[in-house]
Parts: sequence; structure tokens; C-alpha cells
Amino acid sequence: MDCSNDAHEQNNFLSRADALPSPSQVLPSEDPGHDSEDEYANYMASLNISDESKWKPVPVSNKAEDFSPNGELDVEPARPWPGGLRPSRLKHFASHYPVTPLDPIYKEQYFWGKLNSVPGFRPRALKPPARLRFASHLPGRTRPLKLFQDLAYDKLAAVQSHRHSASGLLTSFLAIHKIVQVPGTIVACAAASGGHPDYSDEDREASPQLDNNAGTLVVLDQGRSSSKKYYTVNDVLFNPLNPKQFLSTGNDCQVQIWQLPQVDAVEMIESVTSVPWMMNSITLGDAAQDLVRSSNGANIAVSCRDGTVSIFKTMNLFASSTEFRAMPLPDPETKLHVAPPDAGHATGTVLWGCGPTERLIYTSSEPHDSDGEGKDQGFHHAYDMSQGRELFPFSANEAGDAGAISPDGSSYVLITCGENNQHPIRLYDVARKSGHAIAETTLEASISQFSSFEVTAATFSSEGRLLAVARSDNATHMYDIRMLTKGPLVVFKHKELDVIGSPRYGVVHACWVEGRDRRRVGIVSGGNDGCVRVWDPMLALSDKSQGKVLARTEFDVAYFALGDMWAGEKPLILGHCGGGLYVYDHLDGDGVP
Repeated sequence: MDCSNDAHEQNNFLSRADALPSPSQVLPSEDPGHDSEDEYANYMASLNISDESKWKPVPVSNKAEDFSPNGELDVEPARPWPGGLRPSRLKHFASHYPVTPLDPIYKEQYFWGKLNSVPGFRPRALKPPARLRFASHLPGRTRPLKLFQDLAYDKLAAVQSHRHSASGLLTSFLAIHKIVQVPGTIVACAAASGGHPDYSDEDREASPQLDNNAGTLVVLDQGRSSSKKYYTVNDVLFNPLNPKQFLSTGNDCQVQIWQLPQVDAVEMIESVTSVPWMMNSITLGDAAQDLVRSSNGANIAVSCRDGTVSIFKTMNLFASSTEFRAMPLPDPETKLHVAPPDAGHATGTVLWGCGPTERLIYTSSEPHDSDGEGKDQGFHHAYDMSQGRELFPFSANEAGDAGAISPDGSSYVLITCGENNQHPIRLYDVARKSGHAIAETTLEASISQFSSFEVTAATFSSEGRLLAVARSDNATHMYDIRMLTKGPLVVFKHKELDVIGSPRYGVVHACWVEGRDRRRVGIVSGGNDGCVRVWDPMLALSDKSQGKVLARTEFDVAYFALGDMWAGEKPLILGHCGGGLYVYDHLDGDGVP
């Protein structure tokens, strides 16, 4: 079929003469369809933008950098404001942009279209509830305004009461010295009338006093007889490697190793009435005082009244005692003399370092006779236990009072008692192994009627910047070690003492607590008013929530211990000077612990 007719010839874009040649046809060299090499080089050269001859010159007056005063601008004078006043800053007016109107057909199909159609409706920005605006840094949580509520101390209540657990009576004013706990077990030690150390056969054979009875070592659900003289127990410490064992020191010059009864599901009922038994004991040259474990728990230091400190390996000390046999105890790895033998000094504060200084141990001494000659003298040293030698002495020369180690182990605070009842407080940079104080100040009396006082405890906060100092004048001072020379930041006072002549210990213990978000810290202390109180440095002293009472007793507070409830420990255990022991726990809405 022939499709080439006249009707379609006019639609041909290419004529037959201009049609492309077939591949078999060869174009001649002079065909203009091919460029020579010279033409290609000239063409590429014309594209060189660096050649200024290719550019047309721009008029000078049109250049942006031309600042010549050839052109004059007509500036309209500013219109004066009414009254001759001008605004201090420019006003910013809202810019309205054209918006494509919504088709009425689709307007009612959308929710916002229906709301805008309601007469008098004005949409507004939604605000979160007030309780969330106060806790904007904790999305979805409510942060109480008071530290007392943040730690749920308002839900504390006494769940166990052991009145006169220790040997103290109302007339003897004997106190509980120490309270320690592990999940499920509480051990406390106390004083006893006539429980001082014996130094002769006559003293040992003397009949005990009437109130020298059982209870100097208290383990809950424990029973003991009172057929012999009981000595004051000075300290207790759980085995860092086994919570079923603990140590005790007393005025009978012994360090005793105790084993707790094994409790299982089968023998639960029988084991409740069982008591711990002493597996072994070590006899020292004088009354054994404090038990101090190293930061890693590998070593335990035992201070003695004769001015020595005995260092034991924890594994060797407890491995020599089992349930079935008691082998001879090993000798101390090291025995330190904190004072010359003829000085007549007892061992005072003993502290282990931590972190970069964990191998160091710091010791202080204090005279036996607080009223005799040399009552204001003391010896203070730092020892390196890895080498078993003295590393350097500290610059203080007064009698030791208290000490504290920062959490990172780089700083050491030493508080002493010197002439005229002066209490210098010195800060040392022990990380640099320096015995010279980098800061120093003097403690002042908090209550005018007490010209003399003692420092009972000192402790650092968790970040190591704040220092709490508990004192026998019933006050707790808080310092910032970065500004130690400026004195205390704040002073927290318990109720002023109203009984004169009876033994009073003031604030016997103080410890730091943290809020749940770790942004707020507080101090918990126990004083002569029989109360354990929490102090919030963020509140004014006149605030009604300042010094909120956690626990109250009819006697002076002798000691208290705070526990980690998330680890199964009791949040608060209180021991008073009457020998009573109280265990506190959190209660739910139904009053159940």
C-alpha cells in the first residue's frame, strides 16, 4: 500500500535532500559537520572567564562599592511626636500575610472550622496544670516543695520498740554507742555501769554493780544471762565479705568475732529464738575502741586505748573462725603507734582514705587525762599501708577531736582542741601528700552558756563541697570548704539545754541525705531534745518546716542510723541514753510497713 500521498508531504519536517546519510556513507573531510582541531581550541579559549578582554566594562557609578558623593539622597525629615516625646525603642508591628480563604464547602468538614464558626469563641493556648509547671524539669512527675516530703519522712513511724534493751537505766544515763544493720539484722552496742576496763586483779574480782546486766551487745531477738560482769561495748562492724558475721570491741580488751544464726525456710521458727555465738576473740593490750574498714573492705583497723592501731586482713581475720572450730587468729599485718609510748596518749580518730588515697590511713591521738599536763597536745600522721611506714605528719599539734575524708579521697579535714578551748579546723590536700593546711578557721561557741564544747562528728556531703560538723553544744554547723575561712554558712540548733549537771552529749551524730532527684541535700541530726530532725539548707531558719522531727524519745538521742530502704534496710533506727532501741519504717495508706 502506498502511503506517500500529497496530503502528507507538507508534514515532513526534513526534506529528502536534507535527510541524514546512512551509516554506510562516508562524509568528506571538508564537510562542515566536523570541526577541525584549531576550531576546537579557539572555542575552548573563548570560554576562559579569566580573560578580561572577554568582559564588557561596568560603569563606575553602578558599582556597589562606590562611595563617592556623586549622587545625593533626599532624606525626608522625621515627623515630630506629639508632646515632643519619642519612644525609647522601636515598635514592632505584626505582619499580616494574605491567606487563601477556605472554601465554604470544606469549612464545616474540619473541627477547627466548626469551632471558629461558634459566635464568641476565642481559641487560647493550653497551659499545663500547676503541679506540672512547678516540676517542669521532671516531665510527668510531681516534685514536693519540701525535702521532708521528697524523702517520704512524713510517712515514718515506729514499728518495733525495745525499751531498755541495753543496760542503761534512768539514773545512769548510759547510752547506745553504735548501731549497724544489714537487710534483716540490726546490731547495737551500749555502755554498762562499771563496765570500764580492769587494770588489776582486784578490779576483775570486784562484784558488778546492780545495773550491770545483759544488753551491752544487742542483736534483735537475743537473750543472755546476767551471771557475770558485763563490759562496755565500744563498736560493732559487719564483715564486709559476709553479712552473717560481725565484730565487736569492748573495755574487756577483746575483739570478738560473732556468727549470726543461719535462717532458712525449714528452720525459720526454731532460728528466731537462737542467738549469735562468739566464734573467736583477740586480746589487745588495752581497751579496744573503734573498728574502721578500708574503702574496698580488704582491711580492718582496730584502735586501742594504749595508742596503737592494729591492721588485719579481712579474709585472714574471719577465715580463722568457723562454725565447728576456732583456729589461732593471725597476728596483725601492721601495728602503728600513733603517739610515743611515754606520751600517755590514746588513739583518737582513725580514717581510711579512698579513691587515689585508699592505701593511706590517717590517725590522731588524744591524752588520757583531759585535765592533766599535756592535755592540749596531740600527734597526727598519715601512713602508707602498702609500704607499712609513715608517709608524712600533719601540721596540727593540738589534741585530736574529729576528722572527715571527702568522697573522692583528695581532701582531709582535721578538727582539734587546743588551749582555751579553741577548736581549729584545718583542710589538707592529701592527694598531693602534703601535711600543711591549705585553709584554716576556728570554731566558735553556738550557745553563750557553753564556753566549752567538743566536736562529736564531721562528715562530707556526697559531692565533697559541704561539711557538716556536729557539736556537743547541741548545734550542727555547715561549711563550704571552698570558703572555709569565712566561717559556717548556716547553724542548725536543737532545743537549748535546760538540765544542768547531768551528762549531756549534744548532737551525737549527723549525716547527709539527698532528694530523689539528687538536686537537694539535707542534714539529719539527733540532739539533747530527744529528737532526730532533718534540716534543709534551701529553707530559711524561720521556716516552720526547718528542723522537722523524724523521731522523738523521752531520753537524749545517743545514736541513730539511716538505712537504704531500696536495699532492704530500715530507713531509721534510733537508740537513746536510756538504753532503748526503736526501729522506724515507712507506712502505706493503710498503716502497713
